[in-house]
Amino acid sequence: MQPVNPIVQFRDATLDDAPFIARVVLAGIDMLDIDAVLPDEQRAILEHLIEICRMDDTLYSYCNTRVAEADGIPVGALVAYDGARYAKMREKTFGLVKQTSGMDLSCNAMETGPGEFYLDSMAILSDYRGVGIGKMLMRDRVDFALNNGFQKVTLLVDKDKPRLQQYYESEGFAFGGELFVFGSWYNKLVK
Repeated sequence: MQPVNPIVQFRDATLDDAPFIARVVLAGIDMLDIDAVLPDEQRAILEHLIEICRMDDTLYSYCNTRVAEADGIPVGALVAYDGARYAKMREKTFGLVKQTSGMDLSCNAMETGPGEFYLDSMAILSDYRGVGIGKMLMRDRVDFALNNGFQKVTLLVDKDKPRLQQYYESEGFAFGGELFVFGSWYNKLVK
């Protein structure tokens, strides 16, 4: 049941948020819905990802995450960071993924780079969708980027999700190219 006008607060993530952030990341790459019961075969992946989220120098670190809370519980999160840090964090993150799961992600395109503030992964619990939390989270990070000297904010959107791309375009993002990551083609959008 969707709450009516929930009071939402934003905060920087903490170590305790790592399990929630891991689910956000898996939702961001369409491995599972954030609300889904995790299949047994994915439990090990989640546990390894939680450890990656607990580190301070990985792509999906709690240090790179803003959390939306309603009624004292996390209801959404957005992982975002300085693109200048991407290559180093990617090397560590993808190395850990290969070490723990055997998945080699090195063939993925470079998603971001210097001069960009990159919005990496975002997900909202289903009961809290449609009330503007995702938009508020995104605007929070865009404002942060622009107030901290970044000239552009970037993100990727799956080419198979034109409605999502239209949404981002309505928020001022424009097409900036195509990239192949996580086995699919994505459009890179720039604001």
